[in-house]
Amino acid sequence: MSYIVATLIVVGDARGGDLPIGRSRTYDRYCVACHGELGDGRGPAAPFTWGVPRDFTTGQFKWSTTGGAPSDADLRTAISFGAPGTSMPAFGASLSTAEVDELVTAIAAFAPSAFRAPRRAQDVGPTRPANLERGTYLWTQSGCATCHGDTGHGDGPAAAAMASERRPYDLTASPLHRPRPRDDVDGRRRAAAQSIAFGLAGTAMPAYLGQLPEADLWALADRVVAFGEHARDERSAIDPLRIAADRAAPLATAIWPGTGSDAAIWGTYLAAQGTPPAKLAPAEASLSVRQCERCHAKQVREWTGSLHAHAGSPGLYAQLDAGLADTCRRCHAPLAEQAPGPSYQPDLRDQGVTCAACHLRGWTRNGPPRVDPTLLAAPAYPREERPIYERADFCMPCHQLPPRNAVAGKPLLDTYKEWLEGPYMKRGIQCQHCHMPNREHEWRGVHDAETVRQGIKLDVAAHATKIGATVVADLINIGAGHDLPTTPTPALWLKIELRDARGEPIEGARAEMRIGRDIWFDGTWHERSDTRIPPGSKVTLAKAWKGGRVNEATTASVSVEVWPDDFYEHFYETRLKQQLPAAIRAQYEAAFKAATGSHYVAERLDVALTSAP
Repeated sequence: MSYIVATLIVVGDARGGDLPIGRSRTYDRYCVACHGELGDGRGPAAPFTWGVPRDFTTGQFKWSTTGGAPSDADLRTAISFGAPGTSMPAFGASLSTAEVDELVTAIAAFAPSAFRAPRRAQDVGPTRPANLERGTYLWTQSGCATCHGDTGHGDGPAAAAMASERRPYDLTASPLHRPRPRDDVDGRRRAAAQSIAFGLAGTAMPAYLGQLPEADLWALADRVVAFGEHARDERSAIDPLRIAADRAAPLATAIWPGTGSDAAIWGTYLAAQGTPPAKLAPAEASLSVRQCERCHAKQVREWTGSLHAHAGSPGLYAQLDAGLADTCRRCHAPLAEQAPGPSYQPDLRDQGVTCAACHLRGWTRNGPPRVDPTLLAAPAYPREERPIYERADFCMPCHQLPPRNAVAGKPLLDTYKEWLEGPYMKRGIQCQHCHMPNREHEWRGVHDAETVRQGIKLDVAAHATKIGATVVADLINIGAGHDLPTTPTPALWLKIELRDARGEPIEGARAEMRIGRDIWFDGTWHERSDTRIPPGSKVTLAKAWKGGRVNEATTASVSVEVWPDDFYEHFYETRLKQQLPAAIRAQYEAAFKAATGSHYVAERLDVALTSAP
């Protein structure tokens, strides 16, 4: 992936040169999501992270061994090994030494005055023998319990007076956040000793180096490590503090929440394009896909068969025409010109997510770097190249609801968050890599059987026993960078059926598991279950049968059946049971037919039963 940037924000480098901030290839690909283009910790992913992304511009860093701005080694450690229990991943396996050094330089440039000061790393000395008894005594005597509480839950008497985002976290529930090369007991002890010795800048945690003997620093570290013996790194839900803060602030869906140059483009609702500039040719002054097709025929052909093209569906307009809340239009038909009002253009109504919705703002065409050289340039056409088109956060406004919409700790649309916490983000793999390969505009997903097949692996073990048969089926998410399936709309069915030598199913020898997020609405959203498969994980369906004709079984037929529109099937069916105007009923009937007709079998294995070992 190549990034070309027209405008660079330049400041003096801490090492004396000039550095482009926030727009180096490496920073843009790996860091902008959380830390932002401006380095202010307000990237588009910030509302969804565990832990507040560091604001580089302040020059304050929690994990420093210098007593001030961190050393280069401190920054390399954080970048390479991440911060356990937070959304800061370990990039060491993804980045070269040169790329890590590039990021160190970029981070320092956000706060040049802090990094110009002399920085001398200090040490807590060699690892000392464990002394938990001494650490338990010092926990109270040294005042640690005042903030962290007697039991390490972060509920000491002084904690209540601190701002919620600065309170001590629960040492018993969440791992030590300080980056470290190894996460074994020795690694945790050293990380705890360093935090006690050097303090945490920007928090109430003071530095005890020089205040306590080295041996006591290590003893207190033993107490901290013991508190976290059963801590878990669980970040699938959104941090409750984020949910509470978002519900207290004004925010709407389909909004890009970051700061910087992209905020003015995607951080607000789509306004009407207005009067086209006189320099545009008639075809260029149109918002219709049909005119875009004149120059971008390949892209429009791909778009025509996509769900984006059909987002303005009968199901959507049945709900809108019936007077249901008009919040879905923001993503399904986002142009101001697609909605009733002063700028309404009827021919755009059913074009769904059009070319203009993603690329046009104020008649300026925005797009990714590296325009296809086969296109003949149109000199008078206003155009800007933006790296966001090659980042996952470009997809965020319509594929991630804000924290305030959380149900059981997770918004109904949580795809960006799932990617953020998964294994792909830290490798620089964006949504576009899988859903727009070679910049294709088909956006294939759960409705496409081949795409689903590429994302799953089905493993089956089937055995005949003396009294019957057992089958164990594992369905593994090997290719999706988010939970599978990611939204509550689809459902996958993992099914097992025993068959005899003639291939006939054996009555009573069936089992099935629904995989998905099962929700319902009664004025408020509720979650019955969430059986989705995170990236790299699996679900298992195991079943044993005995008696009857089970001993005649020779084969286990295991399949993965996909219902892409499962939620809407039930929704449309419910609406059709009500009294509706004829036009609205017709729309619901068309939507129901399309939803129920979208089922398919993504994978099927017929496995011969073998004798149990």
